Amino acid sequence: MTDKRPPAKPRIVASHDLGRKFRVWLSQQKQAIDFSLKRLWFNPISAWITLIAIALALSLPTSMHVLVKNLQSLTHNNQSVPTISLFLKPKVTEQQANDLAELVKSQPEVLSTTVVTRDQALQDFKKIAGLADTLKTLGENPLPNIVVITPKMNDLGVTDADLEDFTKRLKTYKEVEDVQIDIEWIQRLRAILQIAERIVAVVAALLATTVLLVVGNTIRLDIENRKDEIRVTRLIGATNRYIRRPFLYGGLWLGLFGGFLSLLVVNIALLFLVEPVNKLSLLYGSDFNLGGIDLTTTLEVLIISASLGLVGAWLAVNRYLWESEVIND
Repeated sequence: MTDKRPPAKPRIVASHDLGRKFRVWLSQQKQAIDFSLKRLWFNPISAWITLIAIALALSLPTSMHVLVKNLQSLTHNNQSVPTISLFLKPKVTEQQANDLAELVKSQPEVLSTTVVTRDQALQDFKKIAGLADTLKTLGENPLPNIVVITPKMNDLGVTDADLEDFTKRLKTYKEVEDVQIDIEWIQRLRAILQIAERIVAVVAALLATTVLLVVGNTIRLDIENRKDEIRVTRLIGATNRYIRRPFLYGGLWLGLFGGFLSLLVVNIALLFLVEPVNKLSLLYGSDFNLGGIDLTTTLEVLIISASLGLVGAWLAVNRYLWESEVIND
């Protein structure tokens, strides 16, 4: 006997069903957000203690990161960057020195060039105690014309090998008698900044763990205070996702608001440093200015702090749900 029933039609989900499901989901998210914000509002002492702890933990690596970026800006602005000195042959005239400086300036490794004439060099040497009388005994000026080269040191991307190759090319010019460059200073500067960056990374990792523990402990205490409420909601059919949602938003707000507070702390600290740093800069004849927190760093701090709060809350509530399920089993 053959089955004459028509084939089953594929199930089509109506668009209004999808819309209804989305509205339900959106309503649940709104309820969780409202509830989590009210919990912070009605527990101000606990919330502020947690926020201050998070802010202090985040402000240290943030301030260290900003200071390292300011140190790196010294190399971007070519302040305190070692220069390359070309000592020209005695017969090279001042005009030839200027022509050579313009030629060298066209090289991709060069940011700027300055010509120090024989007369300028002589005047500088006379200012050094004990050398003025010695120079008088020589009769004529023994100093050559000098071309001072400022290399490009952006992000310390110029390696020792690049500088050595560039130095070898400079020695091939017929006007050049000798080339001097302080490679050791470049190596020290690079090593100092690399160490500083790693210190910031280590401190940031340790304090990020601290933020996770602080948020996790705060959420755990909140769960303990709401155990009876959670049991009731489970009895009426609430899922783990429904139970977890407000706690996750609570951790998110703690991390985000703690990040805002840490940025405020860092900016206030930088304001106290601006005046003494500017005075020190003027004493060294520099136009260096202490930079603050830029938009990129601000967004990074807020995203990282919010993520830490979310992860800390997720770990705390998942641990409770797992333990409660094990006990019930």
